[in-house]
Amino acid sequence: MAGTPLKPLPAFEAAARTGSFAAAARELGVTSAAVSQQVKVLEHFWGRTLFLRQGNRLSLTDAGLSAYPPLANALTAIGDLSERMQGITRRARFVLSALPSVAETWLPLRLADWLADGGDRQVDIRIEDDPVDFNRDRVHMRIFHGHSLYADYCTEVLFRDRIIAIATPAVIACHGASVPALPDKILIHTDWGTDYATGPDWSDFLSGERVIDAGAGLRVTTSSAAIQCALAGLGVALVPAMTAKHHLEAGRLRRVEAPEMQIDRPYSVAYPHAIKDWPIVGSLVECLRRSG
Repeated sequence: MAGTPLKPLPAFEAAARTGSFAAAARELGVTSAAVSQQVKVLEHFWGRTLFLRQGNRLSLTDAGLSAYPPLANALTAIGDLSERMQGITRRARFVLSALPSVAETWLPLRLADWLADGGDRQVDIRIEDDPVDFNRDRVHMRIFHGHSLYADYCTEVLFRDRIIAIATPAVIACHGASVPALPDKILIHTDWGTDYATGPDWSDFLSGERVIDAGAGLRVTTSSAAIQCALAGLGVALVPAMTAKHHLEAGRLRRVEAPEMQIDRPYSVAYPHAIKDWPIVGSLVECLRRSG
């Protein structure tokens, strides 16, 4: 500890966490040049390059990746100590960002046991579409579906899903469980959005057996809305199996006779390289992957 320059430590931690000298500067209330200079002081003292600088983009070197976790933990411990001494009980919260169709269906059920077993884990769930700005919004982890928007972050595949046809037992009793026999007016159509432009529709499920009048049935814009409409008895919906799993197990919905259609792209998570060694990250990824 003797001789270690202490002032540069918060500057390095903030820059590593946010991935930007400018973002770190805004957080610390100084200029980006001041943050850059403090990092250089620390690099000179340690004799190691901590960041690769590519224009306005920063990425941690191996030395930086090695230094960040213990430093972040140490600064957190100091902050906790200061708060305890002041009688303050505030704690940092882990921010988990998710697609609406994920946050509104399977995610809460998957988190229930994990949060119950995790003692004092404190998590904020943010429901938002892609893309997410990790640095600006201080997001720790993002659940997303198939794309390369987060290639600069650590990414891990959770699971691959499949599309199934579902309806209430009452709808099936009235109209039957065979897709080719279903009238057009009870087919619920989902506009999958830009990320799902090639998502399957009823024509795919019927394999050209008949022409579908897409204007006859209800149309929704999310799979979670399709599930809610199906639960209300408004028709038969095509949804990712994981989003309907709980309702199927409870008997509120049943599968309609139709072949499954695999979704090519997986559900994945992304998070900053700087937090990959945080225990909560590994624990949460394991929970989400196991649930799939």
